[in-house]
Amino acid sequence: MTGTSRKNDGAKSAAARYTKKQLICSEKYCNQSDLLCALLENGKTYTLTETDEIMNRFKKGKVNVC
Repeated sequence: MTGTSRKNDGAKSAAARYTKKQLICSEKYCNQSDLLCALLENGKTYTLTETDEIMNRFKKGKVNVC
């Protein structure tokens, strides 16, 4: 049982993390580089899932009308 628990913990922490520059230069996000440049912070790392969540939250945000 202990071995199984360790494998699951390892899978969670093994998610690849990328810098802002790596994500902006990636093929997956090449069409959204301007958005990522504005939303992501320098010096932090993000998983692909986190990056998608940040972009989706921004895109679904409320627009203020004057």
